[in-house]
Amino acid sequence: MACFDLPVHKNPLRTRADVERALLQLLEPARGRFTEGNAGLKLGAHAAQYGERSARMEAFSRMLWGLAPLWASGGGEEWLPLFREGLANGADPAHPACWGRLSDYDQKVVETAAIAAALLLCGERMDFTPREAQNLHSWLAGADGLNLPQNNWLFFRVLIQTAFRHMGWAWNERQLAEDLAKLDGWYLGGGWYCDGEPSQMDYYIPFGMHYYGLICAWAMERDDPERSRVFKERAAEFAGDFLYWFEDGGRAVPFGRSQTYRFAQGAFFSALALAGVEAVPWGVMKSRVLGNLRDWLSQPIFDSGGLLTVGYGYPNLFMSEQYNAPGSPYWALKAFLCLALPEDHPFWRAEEAVPALEPLHAIPPARMLAARDETQVQLFPAGQHCVNELGRCAAKYEKLVYSSRFGFSVPRGDSLEEGAFDCCLAVSEAGQNRWRMQRGFEDFRLEKDRYWRKFSPLPGVTVEVTVTPDFPAHRREYVITTDRPIDVADGGFAIPAEDGDGRPLSPGMVEWEARGVAVRAPWGTSAIRCLSGAGEPVLVKAWPNTNLLHPLTRIPTVRLSLPPGVHRFATLVTGAVPGG
Repeated sequence: MACFDLPVHKNPLRTRADVERALLQLLEPARGRFTEGNAGLKLGAHAAQYGERSARMEAFSRMLWGLAPLWASGGGEEWLPLFREGLANGADPAHPACWGRLSDYDQKVVETAAIAAALLLCGERMDFTPREAQNLHSWLAGADGLNLPQNNWLFFRVLIQTAFRHMGWAWNERQLAEDLAKLDGWYLGGGWYCDGEPSQMDYYIPFGMHYYGLICAWAMERDDPERSRVFKERAAEFAGDFLYWFEDGGRAVPFGRSQTYRFAQGAFFSALALAGVEAVPWGVMKSRVLGNLRDWLSQPIFDSGGLLTVGYGYPNLFMSEQYNAPGSPYWALKAFLCLALPEDHPFWRAEEAVPALEPLHAIPPARMLAARDETQVQLFPAGQHCVNELGRCAAKYEKLVYSSRFGFSVPRGDSLEEGAFDCCLAVSEAGQNRWRMQRGFEDFRLEKDRYWRKFSPLPGVTVEVTVTPDFPAHRREYVITTDRPIDVADGGFAIPAEDGDGRPLSPGMVEWEARGVAVRAPWGTSAIRCLSGAGEPVLVKAWPNTNLLHPLTRIPTVRLSLPPGVHRFATLVTGAVPGG
């Protein structure tokens, strides 16, 4: 339920005209927030690691992800002079609003991607003077030779060089070749890349690696047809697996970092359409983009002025990463790339369609299983790990299961209530109430209907777990080896503690068993039962705002106290929603 009555909430998002209007409705609250020379936007007061000046530039550039496709199709005239002026002034070393030179690991390098994409899509509409064009070329070329994170950041330089070539500006063929070769080295097969780390396959693959690759494929069709073909073929193969991350209605599973980018989840399918890659039927492609937008734009993700907030299902700084500034959420505008397509394109003419998918699907390159029905999707990652500490990353990658309806929780401390240990095993030194979940793994194995992983949550403690989906439930079988007494807590799905109108769970909705507990509410069921082992059921009252989707939750949990030795126990965990 939306917090505020905003124009975009009334948008049906069925036609191209609806999508164009939605973009303009999202942009309108930013009007009047431009900084000096129109080269930045001031959208809020909280900070990111890169400081205020870069944050303002970021907010400005991210609007281009939506505006450039609109300009390419002849729309958005009222916004073009503002952003054209901002681009000219930001790149002008003599102007007070100049963004400053690019440097190693500079956040502004990220933002060059949107500017390069705008040049590719509609550079001729900018009508830069020769001096303005030279300034912008020089500023963007400052990314050459910089030290950058070894991941999707390399695509930013690829986009820059591709844009230079497209515009007839001097371009660095050596830099382009080096970056493309490095990116190729992260291709895993089956349509999947990793984002520089083989244990990290998240939304940066679709809305990063493939998204940029498809824009390049579209732009390179004539100048580099072989590279264009490779990008398209890889994306087409990836599409079949990525469909499993979405419900029939378009809602996607929260998983991994950068969840505040929200409806960028569907941007990959927009990019497929731009590049003319009919990897799935046009109606399916359209339903993933528009269905995801409809789901997101009905949720309370805006502030009272209509600006997108940092958070996921509601405003929530606590789940953010250190690189989330007030303008960061506008990365979501990547989903609007389909606006570059004319009204008569097959994407827009098609009727939305739901793909026919298997109830259980293994995705070996991503090291996960996907289980689903018409009401919910659950992802079961076997061997995922984010090597950098960007903000509670263990919770974002290493839980046992992730759900499109129950979301996942991030810790605010190390007690059971603060830690909100849903969908994972937490371990504490005996009697200390200081809990830790998995961070990193020693080994994993993925089979077609289950997975096994091994990890050490504490020194001297080894956990092996086999997880077998039986949708909407799954079975967890543990073997725990410890050299001292420990406490363990196995958490189920975090269920909302109240409905959308604030009516709380009643005592009659909680069912207790000798070794299990279930919450059966009108809005869903979360249950856990100890199948073997002496588990004690508890209903954890998680701290507010720990869960990405639901501000107040309860987590059915079983606790065990284990002496030194080898221990085996099993639990059955259920997360179901009405209609499932």
